[in-house]
Amino acid sequence: MPDQQPYQPKTDSEPSVHEALRDHTALRERTVDDHMFTAGEAWGIPSTFRLQLFTAPGHRPVAVVTQTPDEGTSLTNAAEHYASRVWELHAPDEPEPPIWIQHYVEPDDQQSNDAFDLVRLRVDGRFELSVAGWLQIAADQIATLVGTPVDGTRGERYVPHPAPPEQRLQYVVMDVADLPEPTPFREACMTPLRRILNRLLRRTSCCWYHQQDWSKVSELGIQLIEHARNDGKTDHEISEQFIAMARELGTSNKDLMALKSLLEPSVAIAPHLGENATYTNGNHRARAMKDADVTRTVVATWLPPHAG
Repeated sequence: MPDQQPYQPKTDSEPSVHEALRDHTALRERTVDDHMFTAGEAWGIPSTFRLQLFTAPGHRPVAVVTQTPDEGTSLTNAAEHYASRVWELHAPDEPEPPIWIQHYVEPDDQQSNDAFDLVRLRVDGRFELSVAGWLQIAADQIATLVGTPVDGTRGERYVPHPAPPEQRLQYVVMDVADLPEPTPFREACMTPLRRILNRLLRRTSCCWYHQQDWSKVSELGIQLIEHARNDGKTDHEISEQFIAMARELGTSNKDLMALKSLLEPSVAIAPHLGENATYTNGNHRARAMKDADVTRTVVATWLPPHAG
């Protein structure tokens, strides 16, 4: 490829759905349909998704990416990485990345649902992106955008990853001070300067995470776990019943949502301790807890089935 001019980053982000339809609608052809596009791996699990790329001369490509829950790092958590990779591999001569639309399905879904999201990307440099947000977009709007109906299923050439060894859920009460230091991530309130200002000014309106009373919700979760264990319930049973248990105590809907983010196994805080400490889930929640001086919380760990 010939040398390119230095890239001039754009300060504005992707268009809204209305603007995308107004400015980028064109009759495109599906030129890529990779049912097992692979973009690295996380914790030994390949990160895969279905990539459909729609192109037309003189128009920005449109990428529609579809993923099941068990395919490594999610489309949401790695949106900028995945979009950058597709831009570099499939549209390297384009001055902008493909318009990026993400979609989640269950592995056995035979028909597509209508839960698509247009990911608003910010271009920071050539093949360097950041995420500015997500906007819902309907299947018929996508069909208008690309000029043809889009298959929203996982595709017949989808190959599920082998099931991981069976593990047993165990909730652990952990001092927030011992949680790994969260890494800056997308939202401004995760950056060091903004965190200092927010703490000095006691501001909590920046995002959903910083608006929650994590001290109250963490203690509620700890109380529910202790009482349920005393009644002979396993942690797996607790994970299926904690919402009903909390409702019996008159817990508000707001606190129920926060409690679900602590005790729902698929989204619970899951730290990885040690030399390269990080999180599978919980980076932003941990930041909010540390900023609010929360003493302790609940994290999820997984043990071999017969571990003591």
